[in-house]
Amino acid sequence: MTLDRYQEKRNFGKTPEPKGHVRGKPQFLYIIQKHAASHLHYDFRLELDGVLKSWAVPKGPCLDPSVKRLAVQVEDHPVEYGSFEGIIPKGQYGGGTVMLWDKGKWKPLDKDPAAAYEKGHLHFELDAEKLNGQWDLIRFKEKQWFLIKHRDKEAKPLDDYDITLEEPDSVVSHQTIDEIAENYESVWNSKEGKESKKPNKPARKKKLNLDLPDAPFPHYYPVELATLVDKPPAGEDWLHEIKFDGYRIIAYKQGAEIKLLSRNKLDWTSKFPNIVDALKTLPVDYAVVDGEITVLDENSHSSFQLLQNAMSHGRLTHFDYYLFDLLYVGHYDIRSLPLLERKKLLASLLEDSDDSLHYSDHIVGSGASVFKQSCDFNLEGIISKNIHSSYEGGRSKKWLKIKCSKRQEFVIGGFTKSQKNRTGFRSLLLGYFNDKGGLIYCGKVGTGFTETSLKAIAKQLEALKIESNPFTSKPPDAKSSIWVNPELIAEIEFSEWTEEGHLRHPSFKGLRLDKIAEEATQEQEIPITKLSSKGNDMPSIKLSNPDKIIYPEDEIAKKELFDYYQAISPYILPYITNRALTLVRCPSHYQECFYQKHLNQKDHAGLYDIKVKSKNSGSIEDCIYLKDEQGLLALAQMGVLEVHPWGSTVDHLEQPDVLVFDLDPDPEVSWKMLVAAALEIREELEQLDLSVFIKTTGGKGLHLVIPIQPEYDWDSVKEFTHVFVEYLEKKYPKKYTSNMAKAKRKGKIFVDYLRNQRQATAIAPYSPRARLHAPVATPLHWDELTDNQNDCFYTIRTIFKRLDHLREDPWKAFWKIKQKLPLDQV
Repeated sequence: MTLDRYQEKRNFGKTPEPKGHVRGKPQFLYIIQKHAASHLHYDFRLELDGVLKSWAVPKGPCLDPSVKRLAVQVEDHPVEYGSFEGIIPKGQYGGGTVMLWDKGKWKPLDKDPAAAYEKGHLHFELDAEKLNGQWDLIRFKEKQWFLIKHRDKEAKPLDDYDITLEEPDSVVSHQTIDEIAENYESVWNSKEGKESKKPNKPARKKKLNLDLPDAPFPHYYPVELATLVDKPPAGEDWLHEIKFDGYRIIAYKQGAEIKLLSRNKLDWTSKFPNIVDALKTLPVDYAVVDGEITVLDENSHSSFQLLQNAMSHGRLTHFDYYLFDLLYVGHYDIRSLPLLERKKLLASLLEDSDDSLHYSDHIVGSGASVFKQSCDFNLEGIISKNIHSSYEGGRSKKWLKIKCSKRQEFVIGGFTKSQKNRTGFRSLLLGYFNDKGGLIYCGKVGTGFTETSLKAIAKQLEALKIESNPFTSKPPDAKSSIWVNPELIAEIEFSEWTEEGHLRHPSFKGLRLDKIAEEATQEQEIPITKLSSKGNDMPSIKLSNPDKIIYPEDEIAKKELFDYYQAISPYILPYITNRALTLVRCPSHYQECFYQKHLNQKDHAGLYDIKVKSKNSGSIEDCIYLKDEQGLLALAQMGVLEVHPWGSTVDHLEQPDVLVFDLDPDPEVSWKMLVAAALEIREELEQLDLSVFIKTTGGKGLHLVIPIQPEYDWDSVKEFTHVFVEYLEKKYPKKYTSNMAKAKRKGKIFVDYLRNQRQATAIAPYSPRARLHAPVATPLHWDELTDNQNDCFYTIRTIFKRLDHLREDPWKAFWKIKQKLPLDQV
């Protein structure tokens, strides 16, 4: 036996690994080294014929005899390697961190272990700190073996005990692999046979010179999402990337501070420590990157189940981050650059990156063959992107996803009890939300669970049990079903939709922790033929005069307003989409504005009109409304500084679903008095069994807002609010008035109920105002309403810091409350 192959692969002037020699007298050393190289794996080594016979075990050993763990044979290592724990420098073979995970002795149970090894079946016993008992190594291909535990007293079911998760630390230093990488102050020096100080080479900073204006570092960028289509697009205008099976994460690097946000703005920085450390090594001080964090299986495929297992145990320290876009770098917002330019810049940042960071490469053109090959390799599918596209938040037709198998997220609305000895439950009842917020039943899933996942999910379901059926229809076996609040999202793989709208052959893949239940809608493939050749059937918004100053005191330009609308879109859109709008347009300056209600021919794509009969003249008017972020950005291009929606949707124009009481104080009324009045009126409304929400207006007033079922006409709603305000006026004559005349309002609060009549509007939540400092109408928790007005005052520059630190959305329940007006009580 020689160490030629081992020594040929290594530069011992650079790597700390021992050069070693073939040992004569056998001692039957056994070790496992946990190795965080390009992929985390476990190196299983047995001393035989003077060297360490070595196998790379991607998933590590398993104590369950029913589980065969792949072990790929690698070159022999010197026996001296058995004491090595430390760091192999980057650029060297196997570069990364090495942990001594287990050590001990092995006892051959074959008469001639060398002959047994040559035949491809080693039977042996381990006596070590972690692994003990009898084991087999069985060769089934040239370099591929199985590592299998024998059935003895040391064996344990995998569902009960995964030793790689339960015992992750070093048997020498008792550190995790990340702690070794971070705290290991020395590396093994093979030349001197002793430890020397670990070199600390900071990343060389990249110099950037882009033809773009400087931009402030962002608090948040909305994530661009792909549209599901039936087949990949053709042509050279498209590039194609692997679709990863993990969690979408946008990373923000601001100096040494790293923040990892999920697609729904959940802060997951603490969940991926090795990714945080890796991002710190990027050769720029400021960057925002988009990608997918995952865990790879033994075939180097991303595995959502392995990722979930790792996160739920909180112990696997090596995650992989595949980066496919760069949004901000240096001091430039580069989202407007074409995709290929952004990816080229991203690739340059990752040239000498940490092993945890990977550039998601692509192929331009040949979409059909790329897709076929990805499916042949059992990948999830591909993402196709228009090479000319800018980065736009929200669902896009410029990014397309094509899946090899059908896979979607569904909400769990109930479960059935197990009728056998199975732990937890028999099956989960699944559904999705329609466009009206109803939960549509679509089938049950009872396969794909492990004992561990059954127990974990059952525990969560117990805490969510409710009495009533959350679905819009009665599922089969409803009598034996147990209902739960529809909060958990399950990822399900299935073969097809049945004619009844149910899932055929569903299989559970895991719970989605990065999404909210309301996102689980029925996702249908769009035929690729229905999309334009450029991948976007809605023209993108071209921003004119981006440097025009709109708010001169704060030097807020039109581009910053545009960016605000784009970033705030997930918050404001639920309150303004599909509603007739009155707009305050200020093309030149926030003090030079005009109102607009009607759609002009010159107005932008993304805006629509609805024909409304005027209450005064009886003539038909074309009123503006929008459906999505495209329309919102069109408002920014038009210089719209205020958005005022109707209290009804275009689908139920004559039946309002939102009431507003506008508290407009006389100048003599202090903010403290206004807050006390809001709390007092809230109590009065709660006496009528009405839930009330509060928002600032961006001015001196407050709005009390009430969602209702769209069951009443405008006259009924106006009458109800009028009678209620008259009641307040009579009960508290010194505080409130329903008369808008200034002479009648002295020292009082005008409670404006006229917002609740047909064609009246109110400022939208999160809309800016055409006022000094660009204030924002801001929804609040009631306990945030303090006597200090500054506590409740936010601008387009300060609102995102608030949103980042909110314990939860103060209006989270707004559209979930199904309340009726107590017309008989007023």
